[in-house]
Amino acid sequence: MKGHATTVLSRLVVSGLAFILAAPPAVAATDIDQDTLADFEADMESVRSALGIPGMAAAVVADGQVIWAQGFGYADIENDIETTPHTPFGLASVTKPIAATLIMQLVEEGLIDLDAPVAEYGVTMPDTTGVTVRHLLNHTSEGTPGAIHDYNGNRYGYLGGVMKGATDRSFSELLVERISSPLEMNDTAVNPFDSWSSDGISGLDGFAKVLGRGGVYAHFPDVYSRLAAPYQFGDDYEPVPGMYHLTHSPAAGGLSSVADLARFDIALDAGELLGAVAAEEMFGASVPTVAGRTDLTYALGWYVQDFEGLELVWHTGRWPPSTSALYMKLPELRQTFIVLANTDNLTVPFPGIGNGDLSRSLPALTFMHHFVFPAQHGYALPSIDWAGDEDVLVADLTAVESEAGRTLLERELWSRRQAVGSSGDFKRADELVSVAMTAFPGSRMRLDDDTTAIVGKMPYIAPATSAGALALHTKIVFGWLVTVAASMIAMAFSLWRVREESAWATGMWLVVTLVVGPLALMARYREHHRHGAGEAVICGSLFSVAAYSVGWAAALGLLLRASRDPSPLLLLGSIVSIPVAVDLLAVRLPMLRRAGSEHPVRRGALMEAFSWPLGLIVFFAVTFFVDDRWLSTLPAPTSPYFGAMISVAALLALILLVPLNLLLRRRSYPVWRT
Repeated sequence: MKGHATTVLSRLVVSGLAFILAAPPAVAATDIDQDTLADFEADMESVRSALGIPGMAAAVVADGQVIWAQGFGYADIENDIETTPHTPFGLASVTKPIAATLIMQLVEEGLIDLDAPVAEYGVTMPDTTGVTVRHLLNHTSEGTPGAIHDYNGNRYGYLGGVMKGATDRSFSELLVERISSPLEMNDTAVNPFDSWSSDGISGLDGFAKVLGRGGVYAHFPDVYSRLAAPYQFGDDYEPVPGMYHLTHSPAAGGLSSVADLARFDIALDAGELLGAVAAEEMFGASVPTVAGRTDLTYALGWYVQDFEGLELVWHTGRWPPSTSALYMKLPELRQTFIVLANTDNLTVPFPGIGNGDLSRSLPALTFMHHFVFPAQHGYALPSIDWAGDEDVLVADLTAVESEAGRTLLERELWSRRQAVGSSGDFKRADELVSVAMTAFPGSRMRLDDDTTAIVGKMPYIAPATSAGALALHTKIVFGWLVTVAASMIAMAFSLWRVREESAWATGMWLVVTLVVGPLALMARYREHHRHGAGEAVICGSLFSVAAYSVGWAAALGLLLRASRDPSPLLLLGSIVSIPVAVDLLAVRLPMLRRAGSEHPVRRGALMEAFSWPLGLIVFFAVTFFVDDRWLSTLPAPTSPYFGAMISVAALLALILLVPLNLLLRRRSYPVWRT
């Protein structure tokens, strides 16, 4: 961290001189009229529709200003929450350019040497010999280090260890301290678990991070709570719940909005984050992504592409099933385009992207149509109604006479065909092939697999807990523990006051512990009424808690009526069989049947078998500590100490029930089906 303030000042001076000496931008922000922005906005909505994306946001930066930013569709369909430019999304691999900027800051300050072995920073990984920081940044660390580009996000993640070794600060800490906090990027965070080190969520400190207590994690739960809901395609290409991942590293796991990424981009171009020398090295072309192609390269955390004489600096991101992103810069035109989505279909349909060719991307081509092409050629292309009839579409395309314009429109046509095919509209995909054959006769583009391939629907991935759900679940568990503690204090007080009046004490226990507790949890659930998988598990578990409460009350009533000194078998049978029967018949079977589960009786019985061993273990453990002769000398049911003992066992079993069901759900066992 030494010299950081001086370095920032020097960056500002250098960037100020560079701005003064630079040639005027090819397109100033004021040169882009409102009609162009309106046409572009309409086209971007059609892109979202073609790709079947529920929620998407995009922004355009020109000449250091945000000239347009818009949300499309829904960040949360179930709760009618519309997307805005401040809606946080997952970034997936768009985290890499941000991490590269942090690395280059440390290089400027002399804390990291790009050509030093990563082992010098305490990083150990497979095939470390000869691997330098530069090799991790440009994905040339495998095989003979530095020889061949082989994109590997897992190995890029080891840069977190390099940062830690150089500064004793984690990637997430450096991100907040050096970028998101100074730039007031309040929509930006990282997923809670650090996938590189053990500095993630562990112990009380880890839970404090999830709950937003102290340190750089203070505003993260706000970002988690506003995060766009994740989606993926169902059987009929309809949006169904998807999944965000819980881990982060310099390779992926960042969360942000298009508004915040625009702030980052403006600061980067203005020299507020990096000096001119460091920025030039970061963006400088490094290694080809495809053998023999000098136009497709990867620099330090960025793709650099020569597209028909124009330099594109960019990165995409995809983390199945619900994260995709695009961050695209055109340095010569001083333009930037950013788009984020809550499915992974922003990138899936365009296989050429994997080779470093952004000209296959429909969102990128749509931006080029409206902004890049006019800046390059001095005239605008006509707006095309891509959803129009075939005849109209052919007429609009053939009316364009310039070769450059026809080349771009043909690329756009084929990428749109890939988009609609990927979202299940195969009829329209076939129609667009017919349009291409008619409007562009003799074109060889139809022979290119990266242009014509239709990527099928991705396999369904069962939803698991996301960062936002984790924060919610942590609060729920803490709330449950507080409620339990309060009820146990009340129970102990009642027992101390009434001593031998066991009926009154037992009634107090039942009311405070087994009624107030579940009601408090249900109130917490209703307050956060999102209907994701984790919340369904909690809701189902709460109904089970209520059912067990009724079952225990019935068991106690039967015991008191049947005998003043029940046998161990009767006692055990009552506290196990009656609550299990009540929960199975009144809660679990109806819910499983309503969800359309196969074999609900078998599944319900199996889940009861999962839940109750914990309760039995706790019950026997408590009994053992009360009296080492186990069940043979249990206090009589008329004794207040009997109520105290069984209530402690019941409470512990109930406390374990909710996290147990959540754990089983995270391991893809459908405890409660949504």
